[in-house]
Amino acid sequence: MPDDRFTDRLDPTTFADDPVVGGYEQGPDDDDALWVSERLFARLTAVAAGYELHTLPMLGQSDPVALNRARCTSLLTEVTFVAERLNDPLIQEIAQVLQHYITRRTNNPLWDGSITIEGE
Repeated sequence: MPDDRFTDRLDPTTFADDPVVGGYEQGPDDDDALWVSERLFARLTAVAAGYELHTLPMLGQSDPVALNRARCTSLLTEVTFVAERLNDPLIQEIAQVLQHYITRRTNNPLWDGSITIEGE
């Protein structure tokens, strides 16, 4: 009989009321600011830290971190690397959301801004 003790770890409703980690360009109230569960983001960053990656593990704390184009590109590579190694649908979803958010900016050759990532 399978052990169901950890089933809630893959249920999105478990994380619905979590504190959040946000990504934005101008400020946290941006119309298109990105907000994800702090615990799920921590899961992503913990795996990145285990692989000794550079950009992803330093994100999600209460201190904001601004990422320029080069750091955003690094973050995209690291998110993809981690997501490809995990059989976790919640991490896959967060990875896709992050990739979409960052790629919309970095694919614009005129974009010269930064994305700030911070936790609550």
